[in-house]
Amino acid sequence: MLHILLLILKVIGIIFAVILGILVLLACVVLYVPVRYDLRASCDGTLTGIRAGARVTWLLHLVGLYVCYEEKELTWRIRIAWKNIRSGQEEKNTIRAEVETYGEEVEELREAAEEEYSGEVLEGEEERSGEVLEEVEERTAEAVEGEEERSGDVLEEDRKRTAEAVEVEEGNSGEAVEEVEERTAEDCEDREEDSEGSEEDRRRELGEASVNGEILEEQRSVWQKIADFCHGIWQKITGLYRKIAGIPAKLRDAVSNIRDKAEALKGKKDKILDFLTDEVHKKAFVKAKDELLRLLRKLKPKKISARVRYGFEDPSLTGRILAGISVAYPFLGDDVEVYPDFERRVLDGEVKIAGRIKASYFVWLLWKLVWCKEVRMTYRHVRQFKL
Repeated sequence: MLHILLLILKVIGIIFAVILGILVLLACVVLYVPVRYDLRASCDGTLTGIRAGARVTWLLHLVGLYVCYEEKELTWRIRIAWKNIRSGQEEKNTIRAEVETYGEEVEELREAAEEEYSGEVLEGEEERSGEVLEEVEERTAEAVEGEEERSGDVLEEDRKRTAEAVEVEEGNSGEAVEEVEERTAEDCEDREEDSEGSEEDRRRELGEASVNGEILEEQRSVWQKIADFCHGIWQKITGLYRKIAGIPAKLRDAVSNIRDKAEALKGKKDKILDFLTDEVHKKAFVKAKDELLRLLRKLKPKKISARVRYGFEDPSLTGRILAGISVAYPFLGDDVEVYPDFERRVLDGEVKIAGRIKASYFVWLLWKLVWCKEVRMTYRHVRQFKL
């Protein structure tokens, strides 16, 4: 029984060891297998002669990115194990999809043709039934017209009888209406004569009042304009006086604000200088600078070779670019040759850059910074720092 338990524990231990070994292997692969890059470019002095290519690979070309620019056309390819993704692959997929859907379109057209044929048959049946319905409607219309003619004659006789009775009644009532209209016309004429006399009196009174009102209005408008003009002049004088009187106060406020800002800036400056000149912080800054420089040296390309001849229409621009390149000359190596041309516009030559990058470079940098006491203290102080 005991040996069975030990055997089980042994199997479990072997499984854990295998899993741990796989994890360690994967970590080592990620950290220490480099990402290699290779960049190449060349130009023969024309736009169509510009050629450039870039290749980035990892883990024995198991993962790779390939980019090429040639004859004003950019192409690329991504490889992940046995899977390749290329530029222009989408167009091929669309063409393949169109070919596959061609059969479906043919089937749809066939179904549409069958539906049209069945529709024509149904239209023929509808035309026949429509003719029968038209015949039935014509017969019913003839019957209805006969009934309407008979009823129309009866209605015409009734209308004649009622018209004769109405004429007799209107003859008797017309005489009474004429008498009433004559009386009302006489009353209206008397009222109109009285109203004309009163309207003439009112017009005379309104004319006299309007003349007097216009005179008074003109007098008031003249005095109002004079008063407004004097009031505007007085307001401008008082406003100018207030502005002149407020200048000294504004100057004092501006001087005091400048003094306060200068004192605040001085206090911030002293606080920043105290933070930077602290011994712990200075050691942390020196440590971070050294580690960053070491990282840049490791990231430097292993191979740089170039032979370039360039020139612009403006000679001063050619000289400025040469001055910028000369700053980096000590770091480029002996295989870099740059020839400026101050007389004409030209660009030809070739450039090759190759190198590798490991993830362990960055992990090692973080490890050293984290285990530095001064860096940890400076990080905490930076988070708590307030001006």
